[in-house]
Amino acid sequence: YYITNNLRMRWITILLTLVLQLQPTITEEYTIGLLMSSENIQKSLLEKIVPYAISHFNANSTDVKLKLEQVTYNGSSLNELVMGSCKLVNKGAVAVISPDGSNTVAQAADVFSPLNIPIISLAATDPYIRRAHRDNVLLLSPSDTFQSRAILDLLGHFRWHEIAIIASDSNYGINGVHYLQQLITKRDEAKFVIKKINFFNAVPAPKLTNTLKSIKKSLARVIILNCEGQYSSVVLAEAYKMDLLAREYVWIVTDAITGNPQTLLPYGTRSDRYSGLIGIRFAIKKETKEFEMLSEEFEKMKWNDSMTHPLTPSLVMSYDAVQMAGRSLEMLAETDPIQQPDSSCSYDKPWQPWNNGDRYYDALKSSNYEGASGRWSFTDDGMVNHPGYEIVNLRSYGYDTPRFLEIGKWTEEKGLEIEDDSRIKFLGNAPVRPMGVANSLNAEHLKLGVTENPPFAARIPNCTGHSCWEGICPDVVKNLSTALNFTYEFVEPYDKEFGRFDPGTHTWNGLIGDMLSQRTDMVTMDLSVGVQRKQYIDFTVSFMDSGISLAIKGESGKSDIFFFMSPFGYSVWCMIAVVFMLMGIILNLISKISPYGSHGKKIHAMQVCKCEGCEERRLVKQQLKIKFKDHIQSECLVDRMVEDAEDETMTFYNSLWVAGAGLVGQGTAALPASPSGRFLLFIWWFFILLIISMYTANLTAFMTLDKIGITVSSAKDLLKQNQKKYEWGIIEGSFVESLLINNVDTDFKKLVDGAVKIKTVEEGNNRVHQGGFVFLDESPFLSYNLLGSCGIFQVGGEIQPFDYGFGLPKSSPYTELMNTQIIKYRELGFFDELWIKWDKTPADGCENNHEVGADEVLQMSTVQGIFLLLALGLVISFALILLETVMATAQDGYDDQHRTFWSKLVRRVKLKYEDFSTEWFVFSRPHKASANGDNYLKLDSLDKFASSEVKGGTNHGV
Repeated sequence: YYITNNLRMRWITILLTLVLQLQPTITEEYTIGLLMSSENIQKSLLEKIVPYAISHFNANSTDVKLKLEQVTYNGSSLNELVMGSCKLVNKGAVAVISPDGSNTVAQAADVFSPLNIPIISLAATDPYIRRAHRDNVLLLSPSDTFQSRAILDLLGHFRWHEIAIIASDSNYGINGVHYLQQLITKRDEAKFVIKKINFFNAVPAPKLTNTLKSIKKSLARVIILNCEGQYSSVVLAEAYKMDLLAREYVWIVTDAITGNPQTLLPYGTRSDRYSGLIGIRFAIKKETKEFEMLSEEFEKMKWNDSMTHPLTPSLVMSYDAVQMAGRSLEMLAETDPIQQPDSSCSYDKPWQPWNNGDRYYDALKSSNYEGASGRWSFTDDGMVNHPGYEIVNLRSYGYDTPRFLEIGKWTEEKGLEIEDDSRIKFLGNAPVRPMGVANSLNAEHLKLGVTENPPFAARIPNCTGHSCWEGICPDVVKNLSTALNFTYEFVEPYDKEFGRFDPGTHTWNGLIGDMLSQRTDMVTMDLSVGVQRKQYIDFTVSFMDSGISLAIKGESGKSDIFFFMSPFGYSVWCMIAVVFMLMGIILNLISKISPYGSHGKKIHAMQVCKCEGCEERRLVKQQLKIKFKDHIQSECLVDRMVEDAEDETMTFYNSLWVAGAGLVGQGTAALPASPSGRFLLFIWWFFILLIISMYTANLTAFMTLDKIGITVSSAKDLLKQNQKKYEWGIIEGSFVESLLINNVDTDFKKLVDGAVKIKTVEEGNNRVHQGGFVFLDESPFLSYNLLGSCGIFQVGGEIQPFDYGFGLPKSSPYTELMNTQIIKYRELGFFDELWIKWDKTPADGCENNHEVGADEVLQMSTVQGIFLLLALGLVISFALILLETVMATAQDGYDDQHRTFWSKLVRRVKLKYEDFSTEWFVFSRPHKASANGDNYLKLDSLDKFASSEVKGGTNHGV
């Protein structure tokens, strides 16, 4: 019995084990949603790739199975998008794949994120899409910031610095433009100029005529197209009609277009018209086994369905999205399988978040999956790590599907890499890189503002129409139109004015007002460049220099016996007199101080010489307290005169004579003997040369004005009139009036306040001819209208210089081209020739050159630099005296008491002090040296004197 029961239990165990082994493994099946717009251009391909990806995963997985739930909605209906999203929630989708753009993904995420259901986006590029609590979005495409960096590097590589941008008004288009502008600012890329940005309405249908016209008018040659692929064909087809795809243009298209090249050719359009486009495309790693397998399967699909579309990056990403979703579920199943979501978005019960949704989303971010596109890894924000782009070039022939060929690559780590530019074909199959800047105006028709203002512009008599103008400005326009390829018509303002600003309404009239109201495209007149105008319009470079001048009628002159004093002010004459006296004193002083001076070297020799005659002189000098020169050696008056002439070479009187002779450009026999004195005399002569030159030049102006009887030599002289001999006038509201009012010098404002306000140039001309009236206006008009008449003069030169230029609207695309051509004309002297051509020749035989310079009295503020130069020369001269003393000391002989340089220098200083105290300011009478008579010293006294002097040694001289 025991044995029977034991066998029975053993058989039961064996049977239970067999039953358990034969029972099939239980697998969990999860739903993957595909949410797609019916307008998606890759809809048919995705409907094949995604099911294939699911079947391929299921064939290789044992623990997890996937099933597909697809929802297609009307892309223009937000309600259908929301309802389709809710349908996937109710079907129990654990993840949703969306191939649509950022707008759609953001709206769908507003449904899925509160329920913790991940959404995997293939095409969204908005880096801020996760804001507003959209925490469960996984972005497989790089954000717009990376694409903008790649575009900027591409522009820099080809040295294209002027660009225009066309973008859709969707999130994709707006974000792309925003980040490109932001990068240009942050990277301090001042060399890049965005000449035009145009957004077009993507829904319901793009209207591009005006958009492309403004792009063409901007003269940009490099155009960036940043829109969804379905709109690219419309934009490029319209651009082709407007000749914006010519060889001189460059078009750069973004990844939404390069990822879907089949969208470029609707309705049987020839693809070769777009050959040469350059694009940015998300890079996929094509060397993986998964990619090879997918490519083979895709070729079978194309063969079976007669498709011609290429395998694009977005299709490959859709395959990888399915694999990532399944493998993340497998990874969770190995540890703690997740439960099916029980969420619902029905109105009859509350929305319940999926408890395992966050775990699943974290698993997706950390999957580190290597798929058909390469290895995927993500940041904590659900964005792809270390993205890369391919730089591609469109090649197309006939009606075949266009192909984007890789010509380079861009990575976050290395930036742009293009090995060979020669592989690139630009628009029109051009092998040479376009310059990227316009060299013509594309045959634009311009309306140019002009008004009567000879010699710059004047109507042709008996002529009607928009081209009946002649003068300097019409001639310039004619040459510009030929050089820059544009047609034109002249438009005159209704009020025939240049332009006055109304501070009350903040508006302009005249030529400037017409341009600001877009009645004209440009002002082609001699428009004065000023700050107030510059705030509202731009100017070309200057084509002519100008300034404010004074026109006045000459009268009979009045004599002035002291006219020769007029060039210098009282202070200058006083300073010249002071300097003259000072120079005589200093020249004499240097002669006495310097060891090489005519006085200094003789006195020193007499002080140290050991001969009997010199010792006698020193004894007489000491006892009689006389100067060395008063010790008379000869009784002959003639010899004494010779001795006096040799000894007094640079006396005080001679020094004054040398300084005075220099004032009138003459020399003297007496000249300083020392280097320091000669250097100072040289500086003095140079000082006199400058003073005489300034005096002569200014005297000429005074003599000229005195001859023609004009007492006004500058604008400020009008304010200094004791009796108001002259009135003066300014055209009311003119640029001249504005310029003087705004000047920092308040005297100019006083000129305006005291001026007679006249209405026209003709009125000012007539007042000047009547006499006693000064007309302040722009110098070219005075020269043309007045100075050809006898007795009319332009005085004082030009004040407040300014320029003439053509006016353009702010940021006008024509500015650079106009500037280049105008600079060329200036270098060729074209404007000078035009002035000669249109300058009015006087009919009365008077010379036309009636410009008289200003006769401004020179004050110390003007000439003080010359006096400073003289002072500097004086300082250098005394420095030279010190150097001379050192050199003379080094050459001195020595004795027992004076062997070292220092002792000899001390001796020289003591002797110089003795010279100063006994020779300079001592007045004595001449004394005859002799051994006989009561008035002469005895020889024994001389012996006593000699015995008290230095004994031994050699004679000391200079």
